Amino acid sequence: MDKKWKSKKVKARFICALTVYGLKKYPIQSLGIINGRISEKKIGNKGFGYDPIFIPENKKLTFGQMSQKLKFKNDHRAQAFKKIKKFL
Repeated sequence: MDKKWKSKKVKARFICALTVYGLKKYPIQSLGIINGRISEKKIGNKGFGYDPIFIPENKKLTFGQMSQKLKFKNDHRAQAFKKIKKFL
């Protein structure tokens, strides 16, 4: 396995798309996007999935190191829910 990627800043983007049907004549949609990079190793034990390897743009901690409160301030899912919440 090629480990040269560890010496590079590997960019990543996570997207959450939400659609709610039935409230209006048309579906309500929202999009949450977070850009960042992949850590060369797993850091932190909070969260799940990619949390220990994803470092959001302009941050020094992985999602796996962040408190739940801090993570949700930056999370793509939280962004999408905040945008759609005003329609519910």
